[in-house]
This record gives sequence, C-alpha cells and structure tokens, in this order.
Amino acid sequence: MEFKDRIDDISIRHRDDSKEPFEPLVVMQFSSKTNQAAVTWMIAKLQASKQNGGANLQVRTMVMPHNSETVLYIGASSHRLILAGELLEIKKLTLDGHYKEISIHDLQSFQGSGNDPKTFFNNSEKQKIIKHEIEGIRAQAMDSNIPGYEKIRLYPGKSIIKKYLSRGLVLQLYPLHDEEEIKRLGDEWYNYKKVFNPQPIDKIRNYFGEKIAVYFAFLGVYTIALIPPALIGIIYLITAWKSVYREAIFAIFNLIWSTLLLEGWKRYCSEISFKWGTLENVGTSFEEPRANYRGELGRNIVTGNPEPVYPKWKRLAKFYFVTVPVISLCLCAAFFVMLLYFWMQAWADKAYIDSGHSYFYLPVLYTPSGIYAVMIAVVNAIYRLIARELNDWENHRLESSYNNHFIVKLVLFDFVNCFMSLFYVAFYLQNRTLLRSHLACLLIASQLMGQIQEAMVPFFFFKRREKQLSKAITMVEELKPLDDKAEEIDKGVLKRSIVEGSMSVYDSTNNDYLELFLQFGYVFLFSSAFPLAALWALLNNVTEIRCDAFKMCRVSQRPFAESASSIGAWQVAFEVIGLMSVITNTALIGMDPTVQALLPSDISAVNMVIIFVIVEHCVLVIKGAVAIFIPDIPKWVELEIARKEYRTKQALQAEVCTSFYL
Repeated sequence: MEFKDRIDDISIRHRDDSKEPFEPLVVMQFSSKTNQAAVTWMIAKLQASKQNGGANLQVRTMVMPHNSETVLYIGASSHRLILAGELLEIKKLTLDGHYKEISIHDLQSFQGSGNDPKTFFNNSEKQKIIKHEIEGIRAQAMDSNIPGYEKIRLYPGKSIIKKYLSRGLVLQLYPLHDEEEIKRLGDEWYNYKKVFNPQPIDKIRNYFGEKIAVYFAFLGVYTIALIPPALIGIIYLITAWKSVYREAIFAIFNLIWSTLLLEGWKRYCSEISFKWGTLENVGTSFEEPRANYRGELGRNIVTGNPEPVYPKWKRLAKFYFVTVPVISLCLCAAFFVMLLYFWMQAWADKAYIDSGHSYFYLPVLYTPSGIYAVMIAVVNAIYRLIARELNDWENHRLESSYNNHFIVKLVLFDFVNCFMSLFYVAFYLQNRTLLRSHLACLLIASQLMGQIQEAMVPFFFFKRREKQLSKAITMVEELKPLDDKAEEIDKGVLKRSIVEGSMSVYDSTNNDYLELFLQFGYVFLFSSAFPLAALWALLNNVTEIRCDAFKMCRVSQRPFAESASSIGAWQVAFEVIGLMSVITNTALIGMDPTVQALLPSDISAVNMVIIFVIVEHCVLVIKGAVAIFIPDIPKWVELEIARKEYRTKQALQAEVCTSFYL
C-alpha cells in the first residue's frame, strides 16, 4: 500500500493512536509545587482535539517519588505530524530532487513516501512540529485562569504553555537527544583528530535545524577568511619594516578583504539555503504570531484565523517613551565605567613612572585594561537581561520582528560599551601606542574569558554528567507511571531524559553572533593599529568551533530546530562595521605624523579634512564596487529558482485545464 493510501486509511477509519508504537520526542517537566489541577488541565489540553482548543498529541505521564515532580513525555501519531507539518509548511525533498512544501494529498511525490510514515520526518522536524502545536494551545474565552490558581489570569489568545513557564508551573520544555545520531555527529564534528576537517554542515542542519547550521557555516567561513590577514600580521611582526605605508597597505587590504568575506558569505549562504529549501521564505504578512504575543482575541486580516490583536501605537509608545530612555541611561552608565578605567590607567601610569619603569610594575601598568575588560563583560551581561525584558514588554507580533529589535538593542549597547574607549584613545587622546596596547588587551582578555566560558566550564559540566548518569539509573527505577501506557517507554529513554533535564539550556545563536560581531570590530575597525588582531581571532575561532560543537552535543539540552535562510539582521550589523572601518582606518592613517609631514606646511585644517574625506570616499567606492560586482545569489541558483517557478506554473495550468474539462 502506498504511503498516501495508508494515511487516507488512517483518516477514514480514525485509527487509534495506541496501535502505533509511542515515540517520546519532547519532555515537559512540572514543578513539584504545581497544583495537580493545573497539571491535569495541561494534560487534557495536550490530548484534546484541535476543534476543542487542544493539540491532539500523545502524552505519557510519569512522577518522580523523590521530589514529586510530574514529567510528561509527548509524541504524536504519524497522521497528526503530517497534518501539522502541512500547516507549518515544512519542505521535503521530492522525487525529482527539489524541496517542496508537503501536502497530504501529494505525499507520493516526496522521497521516502514508500517508507513507514513514522520515518517520513526526522526527529528534529517532529520535535519542531510538536513544539509549534504545544505553543498553539491558546486560552479560550471561557479560560479565565489556570485551574488551582485564581490569581494567574488568562487572556483570550494567550499561549498557555508560556504562562506556565513564566510562572514556574512548568520548569522546562525540551526535545530529547537521539543518542546514536548525536554520537555519530559528535565524532565527526568535534573529534580532536579531525580538527582541520570541514564541518558536517548538512548533518548539523538535519539534527539541529537550519538556524544553528547557518551560524556554524558562517563561523567556518569567517574563520577561514581570517587566514590571509593573520599571515600578513605575522610577516609584519617578524620583519623590520616600520612605516605608515605598511599600515596603510594592511588597512586597505583588510577593508577590501572584509567586503569579499561578507559578499562571498552571502553567495555561499544562498547556495546552502537553496539546497535546504529555505531560500524562498514565506512573507512576514503570513507569518504566525509569536507564542508570547498577547492582546485581545481577534482575527488575522489576511488569513482570517483567530489570533491576538495589539495596537501598534502602544508598542511604539513603549519603545520611544520607555525603551529609548532606559537604553540611554545604560549607555551613560557605560560611559562612566570608561571614565573610571581611564582614571585607573592614569594612576597605573604614574605608579610605573615613579618606580623608574621597573619591570616589577609592568603588571600594574596593564591591570586597569584587564579589569576594564572584565567590567565590559559584566556590564554587557546585565544589559542583555534588561534588553530581553524590554523586548518582551514591547510585545512584538512576529518572531522575525522580535529578533531584529533584540539584535539592534544588543548591537547598539555592546558596540558603545566595547569600542567607546578605543575611539576615545584613537581620536581624542590620539595616542597610537596606548591604542595598540589597549586594543590588544581588550581582544585577548575577552577571548580568554570566552574560552573559559566556552571550553573549561562545559568540560566540568561534562565531567559532572558521569555522576548524574549513575544517579539517573537509580531515579529511573523509582519512576512511577501515572497511566497504563507510560510503561511502554524504554528505560534508556527515561534515563537520558533525566540527565538531559539537568543540562544547561542553549539560549539562542544571538550570543554567539554577538561574540563574533565584537571580534570582527576588534579585528577590522583599527586594523592599521594592531595587525596581529586577525591572528588572535583566528586562533580563538579554531578552538571556538570545536568547543561550541562539544557544547551543543554533550553539554547543552537539544534546542528545538528553527528554520533560517541567512544570518538575518546580523548581516547588516557586520556590513555596518565594514563601512565604519573605512572611516576609522582612514582617520588613523591621516593623523599619523609621517602623513602630516607629507602635506604642505601651510595647509589649513579644513583642506586637510577635505583631502582625507576624498581618500575615504575613494576607498568606499572601491568597497562598494566589489560588493556590486559580486552577485548575492549564484547564477545556477537563479536558474534553478526560475525552473522551479516554471514547473509550478505549468503544473497549475495543467490542474486548471483538467478541472475545466472534467
């Protein structure tokens, strides 16, 4: 029997889900203090039909005797997954090798259509669908509060699971790892014997989703692109040539090279996105609202589906009258932290001079920069919490809009906080020696702290898992099923779920992109002052790739897969840094005494500025020409998209003609 016929048979005969082997995919862990009425109500919502406001999912319930926590293991029938996958517009490979949105009426045209329906989707796709359905359970008009909690009010259209999570009734919701698949991926990805091998990007995408795969693809491309400037920096270090011309040549090379990097990345990203079927995204007009989006229950004016409605003027008022002032205060605080650093540096310089330039006082001389690097990291961490709260409070409707506003908040503050002191030294104090040492100290200190956080901390967490594993074996024996069907869950799955529940949560790729963004700024904004910056960045990133891979596979909980066609707003952020680097490097070279000596002695300050503005614009023109002459999308991808559109048009015309004659 064909796959489609089997699915139709399921629909017609309303086959009981219990006839399919239960596959636990997602775990929902309640707090031990959660009222049982709230737990029962959530289970009922998960199992109820879509027509009754539920998710129509399979649930198995267990309880931990040692802390009375209720744990739900959630799965879905094949029919349910395919129906939800069609509504979610998941794309799969067709028999002719192209990605296409699945349709339950055309399943026989997809690869794998002759296999078991349970294997039509991979695990990450199944978990993505289940998460979407859980978040889609929204409060109805009759749901005034969570049972057992009169004070926790529910508003029509509000995502119920988000309310449970925000109030601590549900401790966590996470997808389960596939032990065999993650082991194979890890052996190929972070194995120290394969440190110089290419990353298995396609396998990363299949396991973690496109969003994380695109990040690691960008990290790999960026790391390779650091090799040429790093080699030039080494050559400059070992040669005796010391001249402003050397710095000018290196700066111009970096400015053009950064453009080639970003333009080359866009081409490569379009290639892998086309291969994955995510290049042609649905417009944001049809994007569903975020699970955390709140407002009065209304209808989408495009689709007609019920969804929360929130006035745009309220969001704008929150942004301009609250968010902007709060961010301004945070920027002022960062400015005073910078002033504190320069006060400490002045004290250290005086102590070093008074000591007669003693070698014993050299640590004192560089201590303020180290302290300032730590202070930057602390202030950034505090600000990220504030930025997230502000972003949540603004109540953005779309996930894309929410992410873009959050990225802007992060980039604005971190740019000012991390680079303000460098601009102060470069253009106010005009101390090139201090700029070089300060830049080197900030870059190296930030990378050392990052490596401690990314490598050493995960290593200790991994060691701690050995103890957790033995404890989990004991806890599995104590687990008690609360329904008859829960006994069918394999004990190995129960053991893994308990261990994974204690793992750290991978937040998002934003923190990883932000780290690369700041590093990109350190390398290119003042490249003429510190040519070795690219070398330090390269050494850091070679380790970063494998540390992040180890963290994803063995330290963090498995994140839910998310679709992505590019790095989004981060592309603009990197390009802005590239443009700013033209201005900063031109100004640095122009202020050099050697360059000043080449100009006529009677030249006015205004004419001097005009000369360097012209030079800067010439470099910008070259940079822009490079960007224009490198197409964002390769020719073969454009041809394939055109062929796909033609085939779709032909199929539609054939369908219309068939309907007409029938």
